Amino acid sequence: MTNRMRRVLPHLVMLLISVLLYWAALQIDTRGADGGRRIGPDFWPKLVILVMGALCVYEVVKRLVIRTTFTAEGLTGDVDHNPAEPAPPEPAPEAEAAPPAQREYPGRLLAGIVLIGAFALGVDWLGFFVATAAFLASFMLIGGLRRPLLAAGIGIAGSFVLIVIFMRVAYISLPLGAGPFRELSLALLRLLGVS
Repeated sequence: MTNRMRRVLPHLVMLLISVLLYWAALQIDTRGADGGRRIGPDFWPKLVILVMGALCVYEVVKRLVIRTTFTAEGLTGDVDHNPAEPAPPEPAPEAEAAPPAQREYPGRLLAGIVLIGAFALGVDWLGFFVATAAFLASFMLIGGLRRPLLAAGIGIAGSFVLIVIFMRVAYISLPLGAGPFRELSLALLRLLGVS
């Protein structure tokens, strides 16, 4: 197998998988899409699969037709040694001061992880709107924002934007919550015109 074909093979395999997944997505029942007036349950899977297939075609064309070997390196492009090993010593100029050491916050990291778990466990009881608003505001405060009213405002606005995107654009149902949280979620959905 030639070197060019070896570089193209993973993309051809993924292209074949994309075709098979798209065929499977054609089998999704779309009877609940109101005769084409709403986005059906097959829309998002098909869109993601089409984008995946298009990226595979792009990579194959780039490597076979254009014959480029450029590969995106991202954040690791400037690394010239194995990050798991100690960095080779570099001579430091005397006139240049050492950069200040970055502080680490393991308590904040742990609090963020706990907050994510609490969100996952509490979203069914609180409902998506309340749980997301509380999560966003709390995450900003854990991260170091010292303005609780600003964090609360951003949390409420962010939660509202996400509900509009999920419920009005993507037609994804979200947890409504229980008790008074359910009533709040239903009132919000009526306000948005979601039935």
